[in-house]
Amino acid sequence: MGRLRVLMMKEWEELSKIKMVLYGALFLPLFMGGLAGFMVWQGQGLPPEAQATLLNTALMYFLVLPVMIPVTLAVYSIVGEKEQGTLEPLLATPLTDWEIFVGKALVAVLPSLALTWGVFSLFLAAAHVMLGGIPTGVLSIPWLLSIFILSPLLAVFAVLVSMIVSSRTSDPRAAYQFSSLAVVPSLIPLIVYSIQMVAVNLLLVILEGGILVVLNTLLLYLAVQLFRREEILTRWK
Repeated sequence: MGRLRVLMMKEWEELSKIKMVLYGALFLPLFMGGLAGFMVWQGQGLPPEAQATLLNTALMYFLVLPVMIPVTLAVYSIVGEKEQGTLEPLLATPLTDWEIFVGKALVAVLPSLALTWGVFSLFLAAAHVMLGGIPTGVLSIPWLLSIFILSPLLAVFAVLVSMIVSSRTSDPRAAYQFSSLAVVPSLIPLIVYSIQMVAVNLLLVILEGGILVVLNTLLLYLAVQLFRREEILTRWK
């Protein structure tokens, strides 16, 4: 745990120096939270049923945030360090592949969840003020599970996909393009909810959560197998 903590502090220190990465990670949650707030603001004066529909729709933005935020951080964590020449010294340390991957994954996941939940709290406070209270039944157990349980699983999935892509390519642009596939799982509930015209479905949340647990476990194993630190140390240019 000590080595993992040192690695994470080192990664956060380096990321804080890359202004474009830092600003991108901060801008997206503020932008999405602003869109969600504007949507709720339009519901002022409408019947409670209409307000609840707008609020439910706005809440769906917070299922996309934990996927989109960490992609930038995770892609840079390997392919960016390859370009900067800071990855090779890290690979030469006694850190195992598992420690490197877990450390780099947490560096991307933890800030993403903190930003998502922080903006989510601000959004709820703003919605309470604009609507004079949160409509009854909106913040249901399925929604809370989606925000606080499904979101971390989605964030981990996005990070692992991005790191696999990042570790197998030397082109940052290609890494970003392929990493966009990580957004797909977060779009599934949005599509289902819009088709069924329901806020959230507990069965779907549990089903997608279970699938993500399995996928994340397999992806972590695959990521470490594909990492090939010796190849990066000896042949990557």
